[in-house]
Amino acid sequence: MDNGFEMITANLPEEIITEILLRLPVKSLLKFRCVSKTWLFLISSYQFAKAHLEISTKNNVYIHDKLIFGSKILPMDLYTSSIYSLIEGSNITDSIYPKTDGILLYDRVQFDCPPAELDDAIWLVGSCNGLVCVSISPNNIYLWNPTTKKSKMLPNSGTDLDFDYYNITFAFGYDELHDDYKVVEFFGAEHETGVYETQLKVYSRRTNSWKILSNWPGGDTFGGSGKFLNGAIHWSVCKFDRPFEWVIVAHDLATDVFIELPLPNLEDDDDVIFEVKILEGCLALYCEHNLYMDAWVMKEYGVGKSWTKVFRIPFFLDFRDHQLVRPCPLFFSADGKTLINYGTSLRVYDLSDPQPHQFSSSLEVEATTYIESLVSPNFEDEVIIGRTLPQEIITEIFLRLPVKSLLRFKSVSKRLLSLISSSDFVKAHLRTSTKNNVYIHDKLIFGSKTFDMELYTYPIHSMIESSVSYDPVHAVAGSVYSVTDENLKFNHVWLDCSDIEPDEMTFLVGSCNGLVCVSFSSNSLILWNPTTSKSKMLPDSGTVLDFEHYGISYAFGYDELHDDYKVVEFLGFVGETGIYEIQVKVYSMRTNSWKILSNWPGGDTFGGSGKFLNGAIHWSVCDFDRLANWAIVSHNLSTDTFVELPLPNLGDDVRVEVAIIRGSLAVYCEHNVYMDIWIMKEYGTRESWTKVVRIPFFLDFWDHEFFRPHPLFLSVDGKVLVNYGSSLKIYDSNNPQPHQLSTTWSVAATTYVESLVSPNMYEGNPV
Repeated sequence: MDNGFEMITANLPEEIITEILLRLPVKSLLKFRCVSKTWLFLISSYQFAKAHLEISTKNNVYIHDKLIFGSKILPMDLYTSSIYSLIEGSNITDSIYPKTDGILLYDRVQFDCPPAELDDAIWLVGSCNGLVCVSISPNNIYLWNPTTKKSKMLPNSGTDLDFDYYNITFAFGYDELHDDYKVVEFFGAEHETGVYETQLKVYSRRTNSWKILSNWPGGDTFGGSGKFLNGAIHWSVCKFDRPFEWVIVAHDLATDVFIELPLPNLEDDDDVIFEVKILEGCLALYCEHNLYMDAWVMKEYGVGKSWTKVFRIPFFLDFRDHQLVRPCPLFFSADGKTLINYGTSLRVYDLSDPQPHQFSSSLEVEATTYIESLVSPNFEDEVIIGRTLPQEIITEIFLRLPVKSLLRFKSVSKRLLSLISSSDFVKAHLRTSTKNNVYIHDKLIFGSKTFDMELYTYPIHSMIESSVSYDPVHAVAGSVYSVTDENLKFNHVWLDCSDIEPDEMTFLVGSCNGLVCVSFSSNSLILWNPTTSKSKMLPDSGTVLDFEHYGISYAFGYDELHDDYKVVEFLGFVGETGIYEIQVKVYSMRTNSWKILSNWPGGDTFGGSGKFLNGAIHWSVCDFDRLANWAIVSHNLSTDTFVELPLPNLGDDVRVEVAIIRGSLAVYCEHNVYMDIWIMKEYGTRESWTKVVRIPFFLDFWDHEFFRPHPLFLSVDGKVLVNYGSSLKIYDSNNPQPHQLSTTWSVAATTYVESLVSPNMYEGNPV
């Protein structure tokens, strides 16, 4: 290696070298593997192969597409050429293959396979991500990368071919969900009883095995091969009971579910043959009529109205009257040139300058398109040669790491930064974190309500499990936090509130998916992720608070249907007419704006905040004219509709506050000298209300000016985390201790989960 090369590679950052290599052709990369062990491991790695493939396929022109073609008869005389060269450099009067002068200027490729029967022929089933599926006989199927020359023989599918009449065909594609390449075998045979039956089998490269599917919707492909697009194999199928009725059946490789796709509105011609294709990256259909072939493209996948006829090829004769091989278009360029397999030759047919076809009575030429890639047909290569774990395993590992570790890993490489910052990863990590039914992933954020922002976080698991039965410093059982504490061992968190006045009070409205909604006494609101330290000031709601008597409260939740986080503002006030009025507004993070709702069903929350569950905000509401008549009103964030949920049988003289406990709707029911906690175990079902704990107060609250204790969390073993106004403590229902009651409300607290969700996700720089 010369000094100049060493100097360049030594001075360039590793990610720049990687970005350069990712843009090189595969054949150059195969040579560069000999430069050093570092480059060998990089270029051989699974991640590099995927990234190189992604960059290669971004180009919408056919400069990266290649054609592999040759004689169907053994031995394997196969050739490759770029489609760009074939299309642009062709003379429409000449054959591309075979050449009339016998001189082939194409690249010959050798396909190594064990000796086959003399009457065997090669069939190029199709290609996907640089791999070509090759069938030598029904029992000899290979996955082959013509660029790297690596191949893999598939195990025998075990299909019995001992029938007088049968047809067998294959399809090849990629299951992105499971990162798996799959081959589908479609087999139809007529049994001795005269019954024609079909059978589908699927081969998985990951498991190197076949499985039988039993849910084929019916019909036969009549030898037509399936085509891969959008994670599914597409077959043109004709129903047995309706011989002239064709349909397109899409087979999802990830779920093995079948659906029918709509056909274009064709001319009234029963005598038509269909063949499904992929054209310009879209689902296409070649419809062969008596004297011509139409090519249709589905411009918007799955939408029947988007079918568009892109070209017509006239045949100048009626195929039904001749024993000729039907022309098979292989590629269609933007300027109207079509690459066609005529059976014994490949030619370019120019739609703008039609020429006589070169029809044939035999099928001797095999051809398919592919792209050059580093993808290996051997699953083992991705682990052994790449000296790395498969990408899905790496992703699964990262999905189980804590957020703070992931934030550090973002600086390791651009690839990890891209992975961890992606919306799909953020959502998947959140789902993984919240699957745990125990409170190990839940945290408490708490601190003084005064503006100095002395806020702290601590895992609820540790707080519950390590709570002591008696604290000699405070002489209080299970004490966790007090505003008078000076020696705190919790993690301090800082909320950047530079726009808030110093005399403001802090209210922790609630949390959802790792975001905490914070309000201030000036009616200012912030969405904040305490783990990532990202925050967002909400625009002013425009609510005027120039009233002598009013109450305002908020709620925070997630609208899954629109993938939107929303804040609800509830305002009750006495207007100029002396009438008490209610106003409800909703903020959308996606639109960054507020809207007014006019369909509030009535009643007041009396300052109680709403709680989010099952896509809805739940409020404890009392009628103005019946102050003892409490109800739970559920506000669906997707539809902005309200419904009333049933309460348990509580009796009179009770104050009700809604809560969320263990993922279920709950209510705190405060009576004269005790509080009951009820949980609705089956959402929406009144009979499922269950009283889980009673907390005695040992005094009548309505005779004292104490702040009413506010439960924050209930563990499975009966320990309750309680906000007493000026302190937090664990109350053990199995070992009751005196309460630490307070006459002030100076502590703010709420629970949350750590997540990567950004309050700025819909803005230019969400990370």
